[in-house]
Amino acid sequence: MQEQPLELSMLAQRTHMSELTHFRRNAAKVNSLYIEQLDYRRERQVYLLTNGKRTIGQIAGLLGIRPIEVAHMMKRLLEQEYVEFAPLDEDEMRKMR
Repeated sequence: MQEQPLELSMLAQRTHMSELTHFRRNAAKVNSLYIEQLDYRRERQVYLLTNGKRTIGQIAGLLGIRPIEVAHMMKRLLEQEYVEFAPLDEDEMRKMR
């Protein structure tokens, strides 16, 4: 297994995720070679459903699994630099107020 840079590992450990957290794919790893390197089928599915607009809760609903399971997979994908946080757009910010 590839060792992670310390700052990435620490970021993933301190990251607060909820069902409303958004991620987007790291463009440098959007190709079949990198996708095939993911260990688990479910992890690949989560990665492929990640588009910067879907929340953890929405991805969980699409896959029929619990949001906590998606959050754990997202944490691993974040540590491996497959995904990054996606900022909320203006409409989402207004809904939260």
